[in-house]
Amino acid sequence: MLNAELGIFVIFASSNRRINTVKTYQAMKARLIIALAILFSGLQLKAQVTLPEPLAGKTVTKEYFTQNLVYPASYLRQGISGKVVLGFHVDKDGNASDYKVKSTFSKAASQEAIRLVKTIIWKPALINGLPTEYDFDYEVEFNARSYKRHWRRNERLKAPLNLEADSSNKIYEYKQLNEVAKAYFADGGNMGKYIASNLVFPDAAKEREIQGTVRLSFVVETDGSVSNIVIVNSVGGGCDNEAIRLMQGTIWIPAEKNGKYVRSHNMQDITFNIGHRNFQDGNSY
Repeated sequence: MLNAELGIFVIFASSNRRINTVKTYQAMKARLIIALAILFSGLQLKAQVTLPEPLAGKTVTKEYFTQNLVYPASYLRQGISGKVVLGFHVDKDGNASDYKVKSTFSKAASQEAIRLVKTIIWKPALINGLPTEYDFDYEVEFNARSYKRHWRRNERLKAPLNLEADSSNKIYEYKQLNEVAKAYFADGGNMGKYIASNLVFPDAAKEREIQGTVRLSFVVETDGSVSNIVIVNSVGGGCDNEAIRLMQGTIWIPAEKNGKYVRSHNMQDITFNIGHRNFQDGNSY
């Protein structure tokens, strides 16, 4: 009888140990899950966020706005300045959509701000280096004094346009077009002549004897302006910036598709060549 009771006690004790072991494992598992959740939450709080930005960069985009913004006439006459803040969604591929006016000083200014901002190609937002969707605000400034000063010093370039502009905002590639975009020069010149006459060889490139070909990618808009200038092949020594400056000074006859002017991707090479002699020996640039 005693042996039987001892046997029952051993079985019961062994069973309790198994139950306690299971409970201990479950408790450890729960604590691990909680710890991981806290760690993940902490990582999320410390996530590195990079906001969307223009593919061409902030400086080049600002210059594009300076050259192409059309100031509301009545506000310009009165010298009224202000800002328009737009909100929109940028997806993982950099496509922007759902434009909204968050604040403005003029309905006409809002329309002009949307027109310009819609031409921008965006780099998407990043969280810890990975592309992500993002709701973004962008400010467009209208400064009457700066605008008047700029156009007193510069000539607004215009190409002779006679077709309706496509309103889809789609950017077409070379093979999709009926007619490709062509640079327009009022004096009947061409791109080669324009570059030769206007290229200023950068001092830094002269001193370091840097030469080569800068390749630019850009979009010709339906009004003939050049937007989204991006360096595809860099030379350095100030040559990249000079190539961008030259391209910003051009106006184009837009590409054609189905009887309308459309936006199109384009490439342009600009060569910086120091010749056979170096600068110190008297090479002319």
